[in-house]
Parts: sequence; structure tokens; C-alpha cells
Amino acid sequence: MKAATLITGLYPPAVRDRWGADISDELEAIGPRSWPDAVTGAVRLWLRPSTWPETFAGQTRRVAAVALFVVTSATMLLLRAVEPSPAVTADTRHIATSLWLAPTLLGMALAAPLPPLRWAALRRMTVVAIRTLAGPAAALSAMVLAANTGVVRQASGLTDAALVAYYWGTLAFAAVGMCILVARVAKAAVLPSARRLGTALVLLGTGLACASLQNVLVSIKTGSVTGSLAATVALALLAAATISAGHDLQPRHS
Repeated sequence: MKAATLITGLYPPAVRDRWGADISDELEAIGPRSWPDAVTGAVRLWLRPSTWPETFAGQTRRVAAVALFVVTSATMLLLRAVEPSPAVTADTRHIATSLWLAPTLLGMALAAPLPPLRWAALRRMTVVAIRTLAGPAAALSAMVLAANTGVVRQASGLTDAALVAYYWGTLAFAAVGMCILVARVAKAAVLPSARRLGTALVLLGTGLACASLQNVLVSIKTGSVTGSLAATVALALLAAATISAGHDLQPRHS
């Protein structure tokens, strides 16, 4: 795949639909020296959803809702990779280290598309959900079965490596499946308003900022780096991005 095509794919869907061919042609014509500016431009556009063109009504809200769930899924995988951590957990039994979950879950609830109150539409959405999640559900079931039958404890060498790879592959598969489900359901569901989505993004960013700050505070208190420094920085960047996009999506009053 050409670099121009890959970079063009980084732009928001509405921008690709409207100007994707022009962006790709310009990148191919100018060459590698245009790539950094193009990537920077894509990032800036993701932070300013209010400037996206719309090829159909509600496109910006649909993309923003799906993007929120993508960021949340990526965050969960990131935090799972750096566990165990005394600073950040996703376990509600440990209140002090799970405070970041409150605004995060509230943001997800606000951004979730609502099912239409029509039987035919609900039936179609149920079928879509079953088809989309059948694969991830089967993979998760196999993983749980392997854990409960003692296969994991007895594994070693290549078998152990294969099981670890399967574990992470299954988590990623499930996360992608959930994001795809939200994208498909959003086509027929009742989308949240721009104000509600903006609030949801700000709440998600607040949760991510809390998670990052918790890591920093524990590191200062203990005098050692807790978890992964890269994870802390990634959480901070995601927090800044989602809060910025949320503020931009909020309706402006004159």
C-alpha cells in the first residue's frame, strides 16, 4: 500500500469522502517532504470535529461516538498491559485507584447511541449485535475454558508463548468487535446530540487525565516509576486530545 494512501486514511471519514482523492494526489505529487505536514493536519482535524464536512446528516456525531469508544478500548488495553499497578486499576473494589473509571463510564453512557423504539429496527440491531460479537464471544469463551481446565498452568515454552499471544489477540479482537458494533448500530440508532457528545468526550478525557495523574502522584510518593512511563504519557496525550475535541464539539453561544 502506498504511503499517500496510508496517510490519507488517517483523516476523519468525512474529510476523506470529500477530499480524499485530492489529498492522496497531492501527497504523491510532492513526495515524502509533505508527509509530516499531512499527518499533523490529520491530527488537527480530529481535534476539531466541528469543522468536518458532512456527506449525510449526523455523520460527525456518528464518527465522534465511535471514536470515543475506540479511545476507551485502546485505553483499557493499555492499562491491562501495565498491570499490576498500585496507581491505576479497573477494579471497582479498589476505590482509590479506580476513581478515573467514574467519569470514563459516564462519558461512555452519554455517548452510547440509543436504540430506536421500533420493533423492526430493534430486531435488526439485535441481529447485527449477534453477528458482530459472535466471533469475539467464541474466542473469549475458549480463553476462559483454557484457563479453567488447567491448560495455562501446565503450558511452557512455545505453548506458553502461543497462549499469551492468543490472550492478547482475544482482548484486541473483543475491543475491535465492540467498536465495530457501535459503528454499525449507530447507523440505525438515535445518536446523541453534539452537546451531549462534547460532554461525553470531556468526561472521558477527564477520566484519562485522572489515570495519568494517579500514576504521576504515586511515582512521586514512592520515588520510583510506577507502571510504564510510556503508558502515563499516552494517557495524558489521549486526555488532552479528547478534551480538546469535546470542547470543539460543544455548540458555541454568541
